[in-house]
Amino acid sequence: MALWKVLMENKAEEELTKLLKDKIITKSDIKVLLRWVSEMEEFGPKYIESSSEWHDHVLDREWIGYRSSAFSSTGRVIYKIIDDQIVVHVARVTADHNYKK
Repeated sequence: MALWKVLMENKAEEELTKLLKDKIITKSDIKVLLRWVSEMEEFGPKYIESSSEWHDHVLDREWIGYRSSAFSSTGRVIYKIIDDQIVVHVARVTADHNYKK
């Protein structure tokens, strides 16, 4: 049973759909993202943060309060943990290390 829930903003869903449609990310990237979601929901953010596989780190500047995890050499999922609760809020998915809001 999952202890955490990953939610995705509409903007992030739209970005992900466009990146896939434009062949900027692949179906393999989607599989990796789904594994990230699965691991986040099952084990929580501390596991993701401590795993060298995800290259997870804190963001700054306009992304203060957010974290980034890698799903490919350049692809990132930008997310925020809300109120230490069981919700992980995905704000953005980017294929090119672009952290601009």
